Amino acid sequence: MLNQELLDHIKAGGFPFELLKNERRIRSSEEGAAYWKIHIGQTAPALILRADNRFLLLVISGAVARVDLKTLASSLGVASLRMATPQEIKENFDLKPGDIPLVGLDLHTLIDRRLMAYDFIYGGSGDVGFTLKISPRALPFLNGDHQLVDIPSLSERN
Repeated sequence: MLNQELLDHIKAGGFPFELLKNERRIRSSEEGAAYWKIHIGQTAPALILRADNRFLLLVISGAVARVDLKTLASSLGVASLRMATPQEIKENFDLKPGDIPLVGLDLHTLIDRRLMAYDFIYGGSGDVGFTLKISPRALPFLNGDHQLVDIPSLSERN
C-alpha cells in the first residue's frame, strides 16, 4: 500500500484523486490505457533522468513513445541527459523502474504540458499494486520544484 507520508501529502493538496487497485501489473502506457479504458495520453509514466550530476523526475504523457533527450537537454541547458539506470534508481530512491510515483520524490520535476489537457491522469503511486488517478493540476503543487515543459518527442502514440 502507498506509504502514509505520501498519502498525507497528496491529501493535503486538496486535489481530487483516487488510488485504484490493479488486479495485475501494468507495464506500459498501452497496457494502462487498455486496462483503465482511457486515452493513452492520460497515462502518465514517471521516469527518473540523470542530468549532468543530478536527478530529475520526468512525468510525460503516454502519447510520447520516445522522448528526444538531446533536444530536451538543450532546452534545459544541461550538457548531458539520460535515463537513470535501474541500479541508480534502486540505490538512490529504493525503487524499480516502473514503480516510480508521480509525486513525493523531492526532485526537480519536468511535467509534460500535454497532461494538462485532461481532467485526470493515471500514473505511478509508488506501489505496483495501485495506480494514482489524479488531476494533472495537482502535479505542480505536489512536486514543488517543477517546470511545465513541451516534451520533445521522437515518436508518438495515438
